[in-house]
Amino acid sequence: MLDERLIGSVFILPEPPVQAVMMFGIHYHFHVLDDARPGDQVVIVAVGRLGLEVRRADRQLKY
Repeated sequence: MLDERLIGSVFILPEPPVQAVMMFGIHYHFHVLDDARPGDQVVIVAVGRLGLEVRRADRQLKY
């Protein structure tokens, strides 16, 4: 299981065909949930068995 402490972390979406990001020395696969494009800042909103789920950081609700 992926580490839920990654939720809320932010990174820049890499150019395709890269579908992984390196955080804390570990490569994580990710899935984009919205229309984020390479170069956009994305935030991790969920973790699952298949990887991290991310969306554009400017669309993340702030409480």
